[in-house]
Amino acid sequence: MNKKCIGCGLTLQDSNKDEKGYTPNIDKEYCMRCFRLKNYGEKDYTEKVDENSTILKVNKSRGIAFFLIDYLNINNYTLDIFKRIKIPKVLVVSKCDTLRKDMKFSKIVKWLEKVYDIRDEVLFISKKNDFKSANILKYMDKINIKTCFIMGITNAGKSTLINSILKKNNINKEIVTSNKPNTTLDFIKFKIDDYIIYDTPGFDYQSLNYKIINSEIKPITINITKEVTISINGCIDFYFDKPNKIVIYTTHNSVKRKFKDTIKNGKYINTFDNSDIIIPGIGFINVKNACIVKSIIEILEVRPNISGEEYE
Repeated sequence: MNKKCIGCGLTLQDSNKDEKGYTPNIDKEYCMRCFRLKNYGEKDYTEKVDENSTILKVNKSRGIAFFLIDYLNINNYTLDIFKRIKIPKVLVVSKCDTLRKDMKFSKIVKWLEKVYDIRDEVLFISKKNDFKSANILKYMDKINIKTCFIMGITNAGKSTLINSILKKNNINKEIVTSNKPNTTLDFIKFKIDDYIIYDTPGFDYQSLNYKIINSEIKPITINITKEVTISINGCIDFYFDKPNKIVIYTTHNSVKRKFKDTIKNGKYINTFDNSDIIIPGIGFINVKNACIVKSIIEILEVRPNISGEEYE
């Protein structure tokens, strides 16, 4: 039986340095790529993972899928991936350390159901509560399933969660964690007593931001009194031509204002009262009053904000 790297899931080989899975010592647990990524943060290449193949493989299997999305990356695109999973599944909202202190999980569940039609079980995990990894195994016991697939968006915390589970169960192995995309390239299997856990390749999407979020997100509130272009991180611009109030939720704290329209050939977005403009991979802007916004991003999702009374 071929031995696989526990960093990327590829078959280990010691015959060709230029091929994937190479290691100078076949008895090691990591290929050279993952060893250097784990110990030095190096990555020689970015591998494109076949997302359809990953979903197809899971859907042909027996077990349950735990799909991780961090709060800032909840949107139609990422949740459509979750909905394509046909085996029993659970949505796991990760990095809950970043949520506002007053954010109630029960409110998020109602918001997910009404805005995105998510009716599956929803779990919340964070580094602060040690990922509640035992909940996953207990959930599997409750529905009498012993095999699970840890899936999710790149950098949502899949590998970190699995490492927590392995450590709690005294398994002396560690998956490579990185803020670089597509660290895991194939399925990686772990056996804990009578449980089988698979780490799977992460799902990437356009404009994904790879900055790791480790602390509570501090919203930036801006009262707009005259026309202004809001620039986030120096590269994402939104133009407002009428008074309004906006709240920016983002991994970046670099927000600048230019009191003129700096966007050429932009696209116009219709918003409504208390709606969010989603910035893929970055976060969202809550717009208090309905308006038309011009942006450099061609396709943007607009959704109801979670603060509505209907989600109480």
